[in-house]
Amino acid sequence: MSAEPERAMHYAGDITRDDVLALEAFIYAQLRPVQDAAGETGDTFCALRSLEILVCDSAGILLALLKQDECSQEQRLTILREWNRLRSTASWWDYRDGYDTNRWNRMNHVDAAAEAAHQAEIARIHAVAEAD
Repeated sequence: MSAEPERAMHYAGDITRDDVLALEAFIYAQLRPVQDAAGETGDTFCALRSLEILVCDSAGILLALLKQDECSQEQRLTILREWNRLRSTASWWDYRDGYDTNRWNRMNHVDAAAEAAHQAEIARIHAVAEAD
């Protein structure tokens, strides 16, 4: 039995449309009370609208890429970057109800092969450093 939650995400391929929609909705739910209090003018309004646009853009890019049957390496890196951007935005509210700490992980690699290649490169660098 793994000590890690069954639903934890590790790689770009683990991200689903439902994950993106849930994370986007969570962020909007955190912004809404602040928007209501701020009204529709002023710097707070402008900052919130700017953040909303960034969230919408990242979610839109993710949803478009996730519709594809096959993604290039560059597209998978884009999925990783945009997911991490949304996740980082939401992470400021990780203490709030609705934040899925088991599922919404920061990801460092597009897949297991990329992670293994990274680990091999680290081991190679350490071996070279120890040899010197």
